[in-house]
Amino acid sequence: MNTPKIESFLEKSDMNFLFCLLSKLEIQRINQLPVHVKQKFPKKITVMAMEHVAENDVPDYITEIAEAELAMAEESAPNQDDEFDYEEESIDDSVKFVDDLEEDEVLDNDFDDDDDEDAE
Repeated sequence: MNTPKIESFLEKSDMNFLFCLLSKLEIQRINQLPVHVKQKFPKKITVMAMEHVAENDVPDYITEIAEAELAMAEESAPNQDDEFDYEEESIDDSVKFVDDLEEDEVLDNDFDDDDDEDAE
């Protein structure tokens, strides 16, 4: 895991404890990134974190995070952008059923008048 960048930083600064602490914090930060971002890393996360600390250049990965969120949204709802016209698919056949009902059955709309007389 020792690269020339890391070795030169440790030789110049002689801050081994601080380097280890900052590297650990950078590893935790990188581990919290979405999986889509972490899959595109060319090196191991620990090596990358130590190099970031040694170079004093910590990337924020904002564009990568935005791309990952967009990709995850597309995976969760792949057909959400498709337009569906409900008017073309609907069929109004209620008239047929109403006509069939009137021809076949006689509706009994009489209510029990006994209940009304008892209430008075």
